Amino acid sequence: MEKRESGSDGLSHASAGDAGDFDHGAGVLPLSVILCTYGRASLLQMALASLVDQTLDKDSFEVVVIDDGSSDATREVANSFAGRLPLRYFYQKNAGLAAGKNHGIYAAKGRILFFFDDDDIAAPRLLEEHLGSHQKYADESYAVLNYTTWSPRLKVTPLMKFITEVGCFLFSYPNIRHRSVLDYRYFWGGRSSCKRSFLIEHGVFNPIFRFGCEDIELGYRLSHHGLKVVYNADAVTYMLREVNLDDFYRRLLRQGRSQYHFSSMYDDPRVAEWCEVIGADEKWRMVAPVYDAMVKSTQKLERIAHEKLLHGLEFDSLTRKLLHQAYWWTFRATKIKGIMEARREYLASKSIDRPESGAPGT
Repeated sequence: MEKRESGSDGLSHASAGDAGDFDHGAGVLPLSVILCTYGRASLLQMALASLVDQTLDKDSFEVVVIDDGSSDATREVANSFAGRLPLRYFYQKNAGLAAGKNHGIYAAKGRILFFFDDDDIAAPRLLEEHLGSHQKYADESYAVLNYTTWSPRLKVTPLMKFITEVGCFLFSYPNIRHRSVLDYRYFWGGRSSCKRSFLIEHGVFNPIFRFGCEDIELGYRLSHHGLKVVYNADAVTYMLREVNLDDFYRRLLRQGRSQYHFSSMYDDPRVAEWCEVIGADEKWRMVAPVYDAMVKSTQKLERIAHEKLLHGLEFDSLTRKLLHQAYWWTFRATKIKGIMEARREYLASKSIDRPESGAPGT
């Protein structure tokens, strides 16, 4: 497998001067909520509003909003919560999710850092539950994972139910239990918290990941220093944003690309297995000829399912079975497609960098 060339740890660190500025006052609060956002002002409004009514006293937490280069009303939305939330706003040129989270880590004053998505809302006890779990599991190597489900405001479609409860392409909550102690593969972004001191000492997010794998890759590195993840099902967030099929295909493509980049950084069978790169080239040769046709078939099956539900007809077991089979096949294939796209681009870049054998000057 090709290995990605990088520096000693593959990370881009803040300069000593920057780190000093950011680190001032760190650890003076029990908890910091780090919320990275990009062009989602309306969703951000609801996410922040859900933090106003937390049962945790406002003297015990802060909200650090990292604006990753938005051109909408994100700044105005953040400013509108002055007086209602202990909130600090930071703007950066668009650099991706990992870079935004790192900005938040260094800016935060809390001993516990909770990474919160801008398209989620918090149940009232969310922050109190995270903090309570950290008090119970006080060793700095423990992180905490909360439960996330769809907002009651949304109509949960067959697709949304499948990706969270059946195929578990988005989360795998059905496979874990309350208070389980889990490994780095459950250090899920947007719903996990950890000790700031542990990150500062052992590593932050790798900014090569603009979307996807930034959380698991960091978790993998932290696992070498004892990272463990405790699942607290009583800490709850709700996803505000509907997911449609085309959006999810695009997400899976990006996820596949990130998985290739992750796998190329480490010579570890566990990483290769999680990233699903083992045998990806052979799998893609098998599915590529029929991929487009299968996607169209899945889209047609989904339209049939939606029409049945729209007109109050039964979502019968045969339709459900066929749709689930189509989801399984195309979702797996789409991630493989993303893996292969990233691999081809990487190999092409290496061939450009490396002069041909026998060429002048070699």
